[in-house]
Amino acid sequence: MVVLQVLSYFGGLATFTQVFLALPMALDLLGPPSFLLLSLLFALHHCAYSTLRLLCKNTIIAPLITVLSFLSPTISAGAVFVTLYYYLYPPGADSSSLSHLLVDVLPYLYASTLRWVSPLFTLLEGISTLLAVQVLGRAGKGWAEDDEKEEGFEWRSLAGLFFSALVYCAGLYLIVWSFPTAPLPAFLLGAALMSTLFLSFIGFSLRRTNVLETSLVLFYVAYSAWLSGAESAMEPRSYGSGWLSHEWAVPKNVSAPNVNALADRAVSSVFDSLWNVSLSLPPHLLLSLIFRVVVLHFAARIVPMIRKASIGYDDGTEAPSFWDGKSLGEEPTNMRITTVVLSYRRAILIAVYTHLLYLDAGSQTWWRWVNITLFLSVWSLELLLDAEDDADSVSRWKVD
Repeated sequence: MVVLQVLSYFGGLATFTQVFLALPMALDLLGPPSFLLLSLLFALHHCAYSTLRLLCKNTIIAPLITVLSFLSPTISAGAVFVTLYYYLYPPGADSSSLSHLLVDVLPYLYASTLRWVSPLFTLLEGISTLLAVQVLGRAGKGWAEDDEKEEGFEWRSLAGLFFSALVYCAGLYLIVWSFPTAPLPAFLLGAALMSTLFLSFIGFSLRRTNVLETSLVLFYVAYSAWLSGAESAMEPRSYGSGWLSHEWAVPKNVSAPNVNALADRAVSSVFDSLWNVSLSLPPHLLLSLIFRVVVLHFAARIVPMIRKASIGYDDGTEAPSFWDGKSLGEEPTNMRITTVVLSYRRAILIAVYTHLLYLDAGSQTWWRWVNITLFLSVWSLELLLDAEDDADSVSRWKVD
């Protein structure tokens, strides 16, 4: 059993590494069309795997999913070779309709879809950030309370207060440094700051929050407001265009006679491609890319812990395979939604990664303010929940 878990872990790590490295390389070496094709193939692969996982959940053929998980890195590598093949031998006018659809139609429909759902990515980032903030806040509180009092002095509490003070100072500095000059953004930022202040006081009075959590909330509000201002200052672009300049976002002149030679060239140029992409990204988009991918991945790791605790697997016992021993149709509606979202989390991360690498360009500036509003609204609901109900179902896992 341990061997299977280790193999599954390294298989997932290999798949993640392939996606993380292959997409920037495709964008740098092959250009946007091949980049979109590769991202689409990755997304289709993980969507198909997640769908099979849901259909086979806790059935007699569930072990088949374990076998497919071991083959996932091989399938991802196959997607890379398919992209290289169609880069070298693009389908012509007399090609089959399937090749034309896969190479010339679906990637652009995929890009348009990502553009339309980009506000959803922003809102999803806010909810995931709130979840991560609450986990860090409660975990920090539990860490400080476990401090062994030596000579009556609590070193961990002091360290927590010092770190929170640094976060507060960083957030306030970011607000002062990037305070908007336009009337409406300045008004929205002021309203967000006052809401954060009042909600912090309410949380302290109800003993539902701590100084680390409130400092992280303030910093995220300041970070989102700064990103909104930075994105609004970018040059406006027509619908569907990427932020990359046309001179850079074109296929490089790679002299390779076949797929194997081009694959060898890609492997040898992996770090150069990553460096080129990072240099070509505006700094705030590079930061947004890293932050959004990390926080979504962190949230995807936390939600299963909450789910297991809510159905009784928080007492040290191990949940059965596929979380709870029930098929998808036997779960309650709210649990079913969570199961579906968690199952497709890898495809969602690939879509977010693709969107930020090529398509994000500040066209959703005002959605940052909607995200701040949603972020603070959900936080206020969390603070006002009944303390007794929350203590047994939520607080425990936040500390553990």
